[in-house]
Amino acid sequence: MIRRMIRLYGTWSAEYGLIRTHVLIFCSILEKSHKSLIGLTHRVSMDPSARIYSRFNLHLYDIVVLVVSNAWAWRCSTTSTLLPFFHKNLGESAHLDVGVGTGYYPAKSVHPFSKTGNVTLVDLNEATLSTATSRLRHAGYKGTIDEVQHNVFQPLPESLRGRFDSVSLFYLLHCLPGRMEDKGPKVLANLADALRPDGVLYGATILGRGPGVSHNWFGRRLMGLYNKKGIFGNADDTLDELKRALEGCFEEVEVKLVGVVALFEARRPKMK
Repeated sequence: MIRRMIRLYGTWSAEYGLIRTHVLIFCSILEKSHKSLIGLTHRVSMDPSARIYSRFNLHLYDIVVLVVSNAWAWRCSTTSTLLPFFHKNLGESAHLDVGVGTGYYPAKSVHPFSKTGNVTLVDLNEATLSTATSRLRHAGYKGTIDEVQHNVFQPLPESLRGRFDSVSLFYLLHCLPGRMEDKGPKVLANLADALRPDGVLYGATILGRGPGVSHNWFGRRLMGLYNKKGIFGNADDTLDELKRALEGCFEEVEVKLVGVVALFEARRPKMK
């Protein structure tokens, strides 16, 4: 029994050491990648959270974020938790996806989108918009795809208001600068304007602290790096602040925590 425990401990130590080594290399690559983008500051008026998504980095995004970080750092599976949650709330007529990344979630939703005539993509970064559009079309989506380059802190264009059955914002809020109590109400109120009366706004965001939120070593390492570089702005984001921001804009709100990720649904926008 003792020998078996020693062998198990040795195996665990080796695996942990390997993971730790890979994490350190991974963080080093991210930091170097971010430094290589600093030169864009004077040419592109974007926050670091948007500027990091260059065409080169978008090729790494699915592995870095959806596979490695979600599984090891945030402890919220892309395939078993986030993607089913994305499918659960999709509207049948028109869907708005905000903060599109590589377009992974829409592209993995072609079958649920079979009756959806329009998918509109909103992002501040032109590279993410074109990448997501190409991916969605390549996946076989037959409806219309609209791209809108827009800052979510600003009111939506009139053409987007009251049009959508569903609005998704996956991993957007934690990338925005500012405290949740400040950025949350502004952004959510703007996006609520896109909904039809019976529509739903839903998404996921990584929290920084608060009851129930406990980051592991990998998560703390990434949180420190991302917040230092301005890629994340969630060091003080809590579940309670997120819920208050949602309740300030919607009559019906549901929030749950998976790992350190908050999944939320909101319906019946309040009158302004």
